Amino acid sequence: MAERGGAGTREELDRVLADLRALSEDIESCAVLSGERDLLSSSHGPGVDRERVGAMLAALVNLSEKVARENGKDHTSQLRIDTEGGHLLVVRLDDGGALVATTGPDARVGLVLYDMRNSRGEVEKVLAEGGEG
Repeated sequence: MAERGGAGTREELDRVLADLRALSEDIESCAVLSGERDLLSSSHGPGVDRERVGAMLAALVNLSEKVARENGKDHTSQLRIDTEGGHLLVVRLDDGGALVATTGPDARVGLVLYDMRNSRGEVEKVLAEGGEG
């Protein structure tokens, strides 16, 4: 599950993710998954196995969607997982993809989710223009 998409799309998504991280200093890393659960862009450093991260995020998003359907909901709109080391946050995109972020334990999670929801429109715009959405 490698990062994919046209070079222009990937560069634009990288820019949106960089803007999001600049806006919300609590975000440690972030990524964009397509509706097909392909990793399109990620802010993870060079020592991180992007294929593994993409596969784990895809499995998590798929599981959250399954749980939502089993509970009579159409889909998951956002997901928050709290751990000792921080938080994993997922905001659903219109095409079924996801904007994902990790934070440290002392993050202002509500504010991060707010910033992610605001950035969602920019991500969706890039995907629509790049033909990925």
